[in-house]
Amino acid sequence: MATPAELVLMVRPTENADKGVLQDFDALHTAFKKHDVQAVVFEQDMDSSIDAIFPSCWLTTLPDGTVAVLPMYRRERRQEKRDDVLEYLRKYFLVNDIEDWSEFEVDGFFLEGTASMVMDHENKLIYACMSQRTHTAMLEKFAAAHRYKAITFYATDTAGKFLLHTNRLLCLGNDFALLCEDAFVDDMDLMAVKQLLLSTGYRIIPFSHDQLEAFMGNAFCCTNAKGETLLFLSETALLTTEQRTAINASATIVKVPLNAIEQLGGASISSIVTPVFIPVA
Repeated sequence: MATPAELVLMVRPTENADKGVLQDFDALHTAFKKHDVQAVVFEQDMDSSIDAIFPSCWLTTLPDGTVAVLPMYRRERRQEKRDDVLEYLRKYFLVNDIEDWSEFEVDGFFLEGTASMVMDHENKLIYACMSQRTHTAMLEKFAAAHRYKAITFYATDTAGKFLLHTNRLLCLGNDFALLCEDAFVDDMDLMAVKQLLLSTGYRIIPFSHDQLEAFMGNAFCCTNAKGETLLFLSETALLTTEQRTAINASATIVKVPLNAIEQLGGASISSIVTPVFIPVA
């Protein structure tokens, strides 16, 4: 089972961004504050696009004190990597090392943070959906460097296109896992992932391909200042009664309206936040 993060980093859109995007971001930030979840907010660089509000694609933290800056597929997004964010982490957290893997971009090897890697830190496991943004060799190199085991597979959306990011189909809670079983290309891969999740203490809560398109996999589980477990979920993800009951067994569901961000940015909550697992200094 996993220990959810207690603090997240976010990048707020510029004031001249789409009004709906700003409203969505502020609604999520307000929801975090209302439920006593710590969120540190940086302001977006004026020269960057809406994608800059998804820092999870370049920044990852590990419980051992590692901060990793990771290689990104799209050249124009690489400017989103920010020294001020790294300096903040170095100043206020017990950072042992800041690793910069960006040099692999030249060779075409990419690994887009917690969008590419759904990480179970307790069991030292990384679940990863292979795509042009999640390169096998890059993943194996990163996993080996931190003594994690990588579990890889291929998955598709409702149109049959390969998914770019793993956090579209898998979200780890404290003792449950939201999993889009329909997305797996290979039944043997699905069986292996399910068996591993079950053996490491997770209750599997399956969701449909249609719910994948509604960003259910982009949910985010965390712990607030009171020690309560919360699952932040897009309003577009319509839960069944069975799913709601299964989640409520161990987490409080918080629904957030994020339609503008999802439509313009193609991602939702788990891409908007970067969880910080490093202890506070």
